[in-house]
Amino acid sequence: TVPPVRLKIPVINVDADVEHVGLTKEGAVGIPNKPDNVAWFNLSPTPGKKGNSIIDGHFGYSNRRPAVFDNLYKLKKGDKIYVLDAHGVMTIFVVQKLQSFDREESVPEIFNSLDGKSHLNLITCGGDWSEIAKSHSKRLVVFADLLVE
Repeated sequence: TVPPVRLKIPVINVDADVEHVGLTKEGAVGIPNKPDNVAWFNLSPTPGKKGNSIIDGHFGYSNRRPAVFDNLYKLKKGDKIYVLDAHGVMTIFVVQKLQSFDREESVPEIFNSLDGKSHLNLITCGGDWSEIAKSHSKRLVVFADLLVE
């Protein structure tokens, strides 16, 4: 399988390099090093393969610096997401729904799919910033399905 290198979401002006991340030492999904990049969770399938591919990105970055997923919440059902792999192959996904979850909530359907189809789930922060937790209170997830033509 060929790893992703670019994520494009024209409707919200996203055109980002894809970093590859695994689990942090705390057991959480890793995040991109740069606010302009996204990160593919390399323990999830490559985009276009069966299962739920996971890509996350920053929202509301420090010092009011723009971040890649600042406008993710503006996506609507039917919007297209493009993933380019290292061989130049473009895979297209279609947004199905957006859903917000509490930061600590366990949501297995983000990572697991039993329908045998190919999905792309984009994850970013939302809700209020907690100075104590150094994190936002919510997680916004965009659930998208592989475009089948």
